[in-house]
Amino acid sequence: MPESDNNDIILVDLGPASGVRGVASFSPEDMVAKSTEALDAAMSTVRAMAAKVTATMQNIKISERPNKVSVEFGIKMTAEGNAMVAKAGVEGAIKVTLSWEHSAK
Repeated sequence: MPESDNNDIILVDLGPASGVRGVASFSPEDMVAKSTEALDAAMSTVRAMAAKVTATMQNIKISERPNKVSVEFGIKMTAEGNAMVAKAGVEGAIKVTLSWEHSAK
């Protein structure tokens, strides 16, 4: 599979924030900019979650540490370009699974 080009455009269906009524539509340029902003925020959330899980596992004694750790969560993106860990079952959330496995030393 070819590597993704940094110029690839990924559009995100950005619904209005909770309790906000949408009255205006985005121009194509605005949609690309908002999608990029939301995806960057989502990837930042994924990195932060991975770092948090890794730090938590490192605080467990090796003898008590699990051999494999898997964390699954959703990311919800808003029209404002924000991304947050979504509550379970949220429509339109990105499902992310992070897995770690290490060999005992």
